[in-house]
Amino acid sequence: MSQQINQQVMAHSTSPQNGFQIKMTMNTVFQYCLLTLLIISQPVSAELFWTYEKDQQTGYLLGSVHFANSSFYPLDKQVMKAYEQSSVLVVEVDEQTIPEAERQQLLKRYGVYPNNETLKDHLKPKTLNVIERLLSEFKIPLDNVKHYRPGLLAVTITAFQAEKLGYFAGQGIDTYFLQKARYKKPIRQIEDFAFQMKLLSKLPDEDDILQDSFNDMADYKVTWEAMMAAWKNGNGNELYKQAVADPLNDYPKLARFFDTLFFDRHPRMVKSVDQCVSNKETCFIVLGAGHMLGEKGIVALLTKQGYRVTKMSSRE
Repeated sequence: MSQQINQQVMAHSTSPQNGFQIKMTMNTVFQYCLLTLLIISQPVSAELFWTYEKDQQTGYLLGSVHFANSSFYPLDKQVMKAYEQSSVLVVEVDEQTIPEAERQQLLKRYGVYPNNETLKDHLKPKTLNVIERLLSEFKIPLDNVKHYRPGLLAVTITAFQAEKLGYFAGQGIDTYFLQKARYKKPIRQIEDFAFQMKLLSKLPDEDDILQDSFNDMADYKVTWEAMMAAWKNGNGNELYKQAVADPLNDYPKLARFFDTLFFDRHPRMVKSVDQCVSNKETCFIVLGAGHMLGEKGIVALLTKQGYRVTKMSSRE
């Protein structure tokens, strides 16, 4: 979610009735595979790109970022050639499968406290102070988001941080391929919007865990710069270190958080690859880069299940 939280991004508006209201592309809830700003425009490395093969059926895996900008394009020629050769685009979620009104209902159901409860009813003053400091950078009073559950609040803050650094969901890698495939190529979602929204209600709600989670968001500029460079240079080890390994090392209590946002979702993602092989489809599968990497990542899990997974490198 988180990446790291998740996840889909947002446009925001104020209203007298609601104080602070958001729309979001909830894919961002799930990724902390996010990035920064100080890279010149150039073709992006293909080294977070893999082919897979099993039972004489091949396909492609691309580790994506959900927020990006124009400097991420053009993508590597190998990536684009593989997309053109594929028969199906597979993504984490395709929000266009349900109406906007239904998305907002789900967002309210799973992202907002019931019965007029507020963050002050659930969190200690020290944790609220951490949240207020994060919000103050964007001149958002805590009172404007007081009914948000912590998961939705983290998504909101992440989206503001992304936009401040110049990154937008509308230019994310998964959005790029969804737009490219719409009405031209079959699109299959691994999850759906309701599934991703339910994750908000499954996140740990203990105050000490939430305090660690919000503290981890404070140094976002440095983290995003390192992750940006890692993704554009195809350095999967460094990206995983920044997105997953370092937060878990600094805040061990976040393990349950990462289980919900990352690792518990991986079996379903692996099954989506199995489906492509069973259907004899050449799938182009776009998942957040954080899901691909590490010993619990998709590449490692597929290898353990007998797939031959080959990392592609950029060609000069």
